[in-house]
Amino acid sequence: PAAVFALGDYVRCGPRLAALTWGAEDLSAALGASTAVDEHGAWLPPYALARSLCLLAAGAAEVPAIDTVHTDVRDSEGLKRSALAAQRDGFAGKLAIHPDQVEILNRAFRPSQSAVAAAQAVVAAFAKEGGAGVVAHGGRMLDRPHLLRARRTLALAETLDATTEQAAGERNS
Repeated sequence: PAAVFALGDYVRCGPRLAALTWGAEDLSAALGASTAVDEHGAWLPPYALARSLCLLAAGAAEVPAIDTVHTDVRDSEGLKRSALAAQRDGFAGKLAIHPDQVEILNRAFRPSQSAVAAAQAVVAAFAKEGGAGVVAHGGRMLDRPHLLRARRTLALAETLDATTEQAAGERNS
């Protein structure tokens, strides 16, 4: 539990810090709790707090946040929901505890073609305006946070494409 109070210290770790994650099972065991979730699968307050602080600390340290495991390896729909919620909340990935979870997680965190196209359009709109802080695009006013989000989407898509190509090459050799 003490680690939760030190999450802000990771901001000083420098370039070797690759990502931050948290462990719901570890934390619940340390606290002596019987579960980390309620009867609907939602995080109980101590675990929602730890999850949020992990996400915020990763953002402050400018590294990806990785969500904790989904322990029910037979619950592929629950894993999918959990992964999509983590992606929505800003996590860059989710820990897998079983090989069968990997493909579901890859699909959940890979930007869709429409998300990539939208991100490309946002970047292009800013480029067209020559570095303006605010642009009009698609009937909306967009500012720097939108550009940052678009660039992150494109960087993630590029990284995943390169990783997929590398893995395919290794399988074929």
